[in-house]
Amino acid sequence: MTRNVTETAALTDRWVAVTRACAQINQAAERVLAERHGLCASAFEIMDVMARADDWIRAGELSSRASRSQPQVSRLVAQMVGAGYVERKPCSSDRRGFDVRLTASGRELFSQSVVTMETVLSEVAESSAEVRDVMGLTADR
Repeated sequence: MTRNVTETAALTDRWVAVTRACAQINQAAERVLAERHGLCASAFEIMDVMARADDWIRAGELSSRASRSQPQVSRLVAQMVGAGYVERKPCSSDRRGFDVRLTASGRELFSQSVVTMETVLSEVAESSAEVRDVMGLTADR
């Protein structure tokens, strides 16, 4: 299938809009999550994956479910274990790996940070037509 320049430019324009909207959201999220919860957006995303798993999950699976590299996930999990938000144990099926899950305090922190993220997303969407468009929201939301 061959696309003409106009179609290609339209796709490029859409990609640029998505990239800009994501940057706006991530900048706001990084600032507010750090201020209110001591988290970065990457840690929030990893906690989200663990919260959705609802029990033990392979540490290696976190990077495939989150949009983060294996070394970044390993570093953040180690920090969260040290902070008491995550627990880990050797994987029963593969002694080279680890299973992880949120602790009670990790679940509480994540619950609080979800409320914060909802506020951040609403505020960013309210102030940016580009974000509203990418998120599929209407201006009167």
